[in-house]
Amino acid sequence: MSLETHTAQKTVLVTGGTGFVGRALWQRLLEKQYRVHILARSEPSSSPDVASSVFFQGDINDKVALKAACAGVDTIYHLAAYAHVNQHDAQAMRTVNVEGTRSLLAAAKSAGVKRIVYFSSILADSELYPQLTDYGQAKKDAENLLLAAASAGEIEVCCLRPANVYGLGMKGNLLSVLKLIHRGVLPPLPLPSASLSLVGSRDLCEAALLAADSANANQQIYAVTDGKTYTMKGIELTARRTLGRAPFKWQLPREAFYLAFATLELLGKVLRLPNAPGLRSYRVLTVDTVVSSEKIQQELGYNPASSLSYELPEILQQIAARQQ
Repeated sequence: MSLETHTAQKTVLVTGGTGFVGRALWQRLLEKQYRVHILARSEPSSSPDVASSVFFQGDINDKVALKAACAGVDTIYHLAAYAHVNQHDAQAMRTVNVEGTRSLLAAAKSAGVKRIVYFSSILADSELYPQLTDYGQAKKDAENLLLAAASAGEIEVCCLRPANVYGLGMKGNLLSVLKLIHRGVLPPLPLPSASLSLVGSRDLCEAALLAADSANANQQIYAVTDGKTYTMKGIELTARRTLGRAPFKWQLPREAFYLAFATLELLGKVLRLPNAPGLRSYRVLTVDTVVSSEKIQQELGYNPASSLSYELPEILQQIAARQQ
């Protein structure tokens, strides 16, 4: 099949395509020879391949931009979201994450889009997190409205719940920890250390491609990990070893660790810092959040190929380059 025929048959839309995972997915879709529409609030300074992509600038609630971006599209990969930060506007989060998803769904149905692959979050898992955060609840509500449309036969939907995502360009609490380790200012983490699941950006992209193409994926929710279980203490030791630093012979008491993050959260609120470390960061470092990707492996043939230990040297190199 020629490139021209293939791309003519498959046009996809990525919302939030200029973000960390969005750019990785954008590149992977171009490698698959799809014609890619990108919807984002601002045009990227650079892109994987402008010639094979069409950029639409607009907010996720911009009906005009959504109509144009959805035209001729077979599959939507919905990543646009108000990020999970320690200091946030709860109403703005719902406007983007829930109402924005509702606006996208309406535009998708009107354009005859076949399927939406929704990038939710493991934080929407109410069994793992009985008390959902504002972000987790918004993600779950967005899942519910999409799955309701799929149940009614209006469109096909698959929801992915990735664990914390690592890779070049990563963001979030894990990156903050790695930055502190690189600077040499993170005290040794207390024991016992939290166990957690992670997923690499490239593996997550492969999971999204399977979710888009498999008939089994319609109306399903899948947790996505790299199939491994990590501990924060293990990540700390691996990062220090990668940087050529000897491990500490002592650990910070958990009480002191809690006090440090409580103080940081208070400072974040007083100074109105949007993503200052706080008690949410403390919970990430001390509370187990392990999930299984067995369902997507069995039903869709997902086979993760990476690990944090494999990608960590390159991630730390990028951190070093950005801190110079």
